[in-house]
Amino acid sequence: MIESKTHYTPTQKRHISQKVTILGSIADALLGFLKIFIGLSFHSQALIIDGIHSFTDVFSDVFVVFITRLSHEGPDENHPYGHEKFETIGSAALGSILIATGGALIYETVKSLWSGELPPPPGTLTYYAAGLSLVVKEFLFQYTYRAGQKIESKLIMANAWHSRTDALSSLVVLIGLIFSGFGFTVVDNIAAIIVSLIIAKVGWSFVKESLVELAETSASDELENKIKDIILNVGGVESCHALRTRTMGHKVLLDVNIEVDAHFSASEGHEISAWVIKNLKESVKEVEDVTVHIDVEDDRDPTNEELHAHDYENLLPLRNEVLTELEKRWSEFPLLKDAHAIRLHYIKRKIIVEIVLPLNLKESSLYSDPNSLESELDEKAKCLNWYGKTTLLFGRLGY
Repeated sequence: MIESKTHYTPTQKRHISQKVTILGSIADALLGFLKIFIGLSFHSQALIIDGIHSFTDVFSDVFVVFITRLSHEGPDENHPYGHEKFETIGSAALGSILIATGGALIYETVKSLWSGELPPPPGTLTYYAAGLSLVVKEFLFQYTYRAGQKIESKLIMANAWHSRTDALSSLVVLIGLIFSGFGFTVVDNIAAIIVSLIIAKVGWSFVKESLVELAETSASDELENKIKDIILNVGGVESCHALRTRTMGHKVLLDVNIEVDAHFSASEGHEISAWVIKNLKESVKEVEDVTVHIDVEDDRDPTNEELHAHDYENLLPLRNEVLTELEKRWSEFPLLKDAHAIRLHYIKRKIIVEIVLPLNLKESSLYSDPNSLESELDEKAKCLNWYGKTTLLFGRLGY
């Protein structure tokens, strides 16, 4: 059964991503200003750091708007597969910003702790500011993450997790404030360090995932097995091998070898490959581009099924050379000139020659005993190391 999927145009994706990102940036700016102001006024280092975290969200939101505009551009001459790699690069840059921010905030907090100066207990407004931040950032996470899932944007989903870290950090700040309210003001600084570590940890996860993707990691085993099953269910496909996949954003690009009957025509093999591509794109939403190579025999290396055993140093001759050599050996027979069509089948390192002759020639003396003629032709051409055998057919072509 073919899965349904909603298609969004690049313009629609850009509109959705910019809408959620701009909404998030407005909320982040307001929260950042509120938390820093209240943190400074009511002596909460953790709340100040949380406010700085919110302002890094504003910066990342602006960055995301720029990257999404670029990554949703369609293919062009210099980027035939599209611009989705820019989204991956953007996720890596966003993660790097988070790591740097977390590291800087840890440094400032540890320096404050090392000085031995403890701040006075925080004021009541700090609790409300941390609680408001927790609620708003969790809402932004849910809203943004769902939008990222809808348009299949890893960058938008990564930015949503940026909001989730802000919500988690606000929770840690709130816990620290509660302890500080009972006189344990050092807990506020400890909470600030924990928040900074959360920020850096999430940043590293973005960087790691992006680097893996930029290295063009293959799709999961589960997805590759699903792809193979779909290919093998296409009529005319006898087997498939040498499947290679690579990820680009949320998309998967792949190439694969499929084996068909050795006597299928090139046009039939091409049509089978078209059905393979059609079924893959309709059944697996991640598949964006498919390249299919048609084999008429299993050309895998017996010692390693993922490698080709084809001898590219000793290729068989092509049509012009084949016909020239056969004309020399069969010069006393006009069959190559009489033929409607000459088909060459390259099978097991030999060339099988199939000659289609007009039906009326079957009554002539030369072609009255086709079996004997085939044997004679084989005898004259057997000196050619690539020659297999010749088959004579009589009839009309259907095209």
